Amino acid sequence: MWSKSEIVGFLHGRKAENSTPPRFLKLRSSNVFIISTVAIAVFTDIFLYSVVVPILPFALEQRAGVAPKDTQKWTAIFLAVYGAALGIGSLVFGYLADKTTSRRMPLLLGLFALGGSTAMLCAGRGLALLLAGRILQGLSASVVWTVGLALLSDTVPKEEIGQAMGYATSAYSGKF
Repeated sequence: MWSKSEIVGFLHGRKAENSTPPRFLKLRSSNVFIISTVAIAVFTDIFLYSVVVPILPFALEQRAGVAPKDTQKWTAIFLAVYGAALGIGSLVFGYLADKTTSRRMPLLLGLFALGGSTAMLCAGRGLALLLAGRILQGLSASVVWTVGLALLSDTVPKEEIGQAMGYATSAYSGKF
């Protein structure tokens, strides 16, 4: 199978010594593939955010035991916590993404964290777990956005970057 060094090399985007080029290298490094990958990542983030918002008041009441009179307050807190985590995470992960040699590992970790936060929000029965899931969702969204758009700016030629960003952010509205 794969050795530990091969897995670490893959995550960090390093080429193995004396190796042949990977299969489908031309396809994987094409602008269309990279733009599509970032657009799918952005769509996934926005879709998961959009699913949580309308069901949050019901989840707070039925699963977390919040009194109906406090539902509005806790819904606002959950929305604010997500926004704060997204804002702080964008600064932190944007800085860290600039310091890494590969965008692959941060983007993959962000997507896995997004999946984990969604699982926490789906399975959470208490206020603390739901709040932690919402914070993780904001942090992982900041990774997906900052690293995804940085990946686009790294790989797409300057004269095509506006169009590439347009395609990727069209996933925000779900309209292609």
